[in-house]
Amino acid sequence: MRSRVSFVVLPIFAALFLWTTAQGQNTTLGTRFDGYSYASNVIGYVNMTMDYCDIQAAITAGNFSAALGIYTTGKNSWNGLTRRTFYRFASFTPGAGVVEPLHDALAMGRNASWLDSMIKDAIAKRNGPLAAGLIQVAVLKYFFHEVDEGFTNVATYLNDTANNGILISDATGAPHNVDEAFALWAGGSPSACTTLSSWAAQLGADLETTFVGRSYINSAMTLALNELQAAARKGNAVSYNDTRAMVQRYITLLGLQGVMRSVYRAEVAVACKRPAAQIAEAQAFIAVHLTYLEPMLLASNVRPALVQDLNRALTNSTPSYSRALPAIRVVVSALGRRMAEVGEPRFEVITAGWTNCKLNSPPVVGRRLL
Repeated sequence: MRSRVSFVVLPIFAALFLWTTAQGQNTTLGTRFDGYSYASNVIGYVNMTMDYCDIQAAITAGNFSAALGIYTTGKNSWNGLTRRTFYRFASFTPGAGVVEPLHDALAMGRNASWLDSMIKDAIAKRNGPLAAGLIQVAVLKYFFHEVDEGFTNVATYLNDTANNGILISDATGAPHNVDEAFALWAGGSPSACTTLSSWAAQLGADLETTFVGRSYINSAMTLALNELQAAARKGNAVSYNDTRAMVQRYITLLGLQGVMRSVYRAEVAVACKRPAAQIAEAQAFIAVHLTYLEPMLLASNVRPALVQDLNRALTNSTPSYSRALPAIRVVVSALGRRMAEVGEPRFEVITAGWTNCKLNSPPVVGRRLL
């Protein structure tokens, strides 16, 4: 009899423990972080930064099986009695008949496993920088989904404003989607080891595209997400959709900055005879940033031939900034943007901390286009 009681009680105790753990998470409701005020509780998304830090720690320790486990099953973020996972972010697909322009642009019609397969392949090959970078691309993918779903909620609300008010409510409607998007972009703690906004911050510093110490892209994205939140709360589909297009532009610029900085760093690392792992890391991040940049360029109606030329210039076996720069300039011009928005690599910043790295002629950055 005692064993039968234990058999029944233990699962109940386990479920109670999980419920208590999930309920013990803090809240973002009413808090402000990095220029954005949360209208709802999205602490679970903020806590995904803890999963990412744990994955990075496992990779650094050479424990790729642990990294895969956290990626696949989660660790620190709860959604009810289940954990959120980066696997979910990577493999998410919208429901049948649901159109999500940003998310769909990134997916480019590929099946649900395209990004998950890339991440797992990088982990299997023990390519830590590539795996960690691609997991952030999965975060970007789900960020796009949340922005898109916010618009879907606003549009559905407008079809029946008398009965669909919950779709623009702070707690669960479109503003909540925007809160989730901001949490994926910036997290909620300055101690987070890596976020999309920290990518933007580093690229802004390394390419000298900052104002008053803040990267242009971070400033622009924060303003855009604030505007999305306001449009969501008002049920303003036109404003929301216009701002969503701006989000796509900022991510495209982020990708251009990412490949520029990465190919420059890779070439300098080779010239400075840095350790092979450091060279491989720089080359891995060329691939990481290309993973989302190419779809964004195509979605922006840049001719496929120009995108292919950029890919070839960046993926040469020997990294060459001078070879990549003309191709970058061409696509920037095709977007109607200026090179000043992308920036120029700063040798002394990108090589900070590298000993015995005083090249007579660092890679020429070239004159900015005004």
